[in-house]
Amino acid sequence: MSLEYKFENRGTVQVRPTGIDKRSPCWYMLIGVLLLLTALAGWLFFSGYMTPANASGGIHAMTLRGKMDEQERLLAQQTTAIRELEDKLASAKRGEEIQVVANEELKRKFAAAEANLTVQRDKLALYEEILSPAGLEQGLHLQHFAVKERLVDNDGKKIGGARLYQYHLVLAHIRGGDEVIKGSYSIAISGKQDGKSASVLHKDVTPAGEKANTAFEVKHYQSLEGNLVFPKDFVPESVKVKVTLASGETPERLAKSYEWSSFSNKVSAVATDSTASITKE
Repeated sequence: MSLEYKFENRGTVQVRPTGIDKRSPCWYMLIGVLLLLTALAGWLFFSGYMTPANASGGIHAMTLRGKMDEQERLLAQQTTAIRELEDKLASAKRGEEIQVVANEELKRKFAAAEANLTVQRDKLALYEEILSPAGLEQGLHLQHFAVKERLVDNDGKKIGGARLYQYHLVLAHIRGGDEVIKGSYSIAISGKQDGKSASVLHKDVTPAGEKANTAFEVKHYQSLEGNLVFPKDFVPESVKVKVTLASGETPERLAKSYEWSSFSNKVSAVATDSTASITKE
């Protein structure tokens, strides 16, 4: 940088540097750039570009861009929370469905167990009677016959529509040795059908898929059971049970008739010898 000396008319000397013109355009350009940079910095700051995009730990955004980032982060968190709640709701629904199925299964098993308990109680009372056959003569006896309506099947499911009944026949062999008696039995049900007298045999009303096996071999006693399905228009009135020995003989004590009213519509109805009438063959 050089100095310029200028002598004034009155004897004074003025010194100034040379090469700098205060009216030079560079000063204006510099000022303009500074103003632009200041405006750009202000715009960036207030637009959020100069604040952290992931402010956390209690730091809240003070600019528009920061607030937008904060809202996006909150939206993502809420979306994740909603998905977790949806998963929990679906899991709860599945658990409820499983519980409903389990409750139905328990009800079914309880119904089956209750029905089986009733049957076993009846059998226990019957067997107590069989084990003390006072006054019975030697030979085979038709000791017990009963019919009851079945409300559930073997799996404990309710029977809908079908008129299903179960019969229980017990034969007792009073003997002094080890002789085994063989033979077969038949069941005939008499009643009304379409207002007219009708009679059906055991084999005619055996449920489909179930074989009507009427053969027996008795050493001490034998319990025989089976199912009966009546037509909707058939009204039973009486039952006749006949036991035939292998020799073809049917003693009077092995042919008995029972009134249907003595065990109809009972959960566990029993018709013993006291309610039966002997039919002579």
